[in-house]
Amino acid sequence: QAVQQEELIETTPEWEGGRHYGSRIVFDKDNYLFFSNGDRGDTPSNAQDLTNSHGKIHRIHDDGRIPSDNPFVNEPNAIKSIWTYGNRNPQGLVYDKANDRVWEAEHGPMGGDELNLIEKGKNYGWPVITYGQNYDGTPITDITEKEGMEQPVTYYVPSIATCGMTIVTSDKYPAWKGDILIGALAKMHINRVDMEGTKALSQEVMLQDIGRVRQVSESPDGYLYAITEGTGLLVKLIPIR
Repeated sequence: QAVQQEELIETTPEWEGGRHYGSRIVFDKDNYLFFSNGDRGDTPSNAQDLTNSHGKIHRIHDDGRIPSDNPFVNEPNAIKSIWTYGNRNPQGLVYDKANDRVWEAEHGPMGGDELNLIEKGKNYGWPVITYGQNYDGTPITDITEKEGMEQPVTYYVPSIATCGMTIVTSDKYPAWKGDILIGALAKMHINRVDMEGTKALSQEVMLQDIGRVRQVSESPDGYLYAITEGTGLLVKLIPIR
């Protein structure tokens, strides 16, 4: 039973509709709380509007206070909790403790899912730039890059429907150490991004058709686990010696 519930922050404006809520929360080493919030779907331009909470990654103290060094605290009418903007629908968020950085995976439209390194005050481009298109096949924009907007570390065409993610830190998987594992909903696999620092070298599809992978996590004992919906599996990845 949940007790002593406390509302820390409210995203505004209130928005009707049932999609692109974001939904991920992580803490960093200084106990700042980062949370993702999608663009709400029907109005993609929300993501570029600093007076609007939607389509953003936010950063607050664990008691709901706004950090004084957030990037837009002195911007007139801006939402003070915003850490980054131009994020369509962030479904994955993970804190890289070893390197003190935050990674995010977000759904594109039809194509254009992204893996992003989340950095203070940066604009990740949605819907001005994207590698995806509308679901009816028409273009959203005719550009995939623009000055002042971040490029994804890697992206997915067609979409895999990125979801929960983790960074491999365990010695149990030496060949994967530092790599990022992302659950795929639509494509029903685990996507391993072979990383060299902050650079993505390649992608590997693992455990194809195990179901819609909602979350991939590394446990305190160093093993990797994934949980699926539809097939209802809890999967443990055991290294072959």
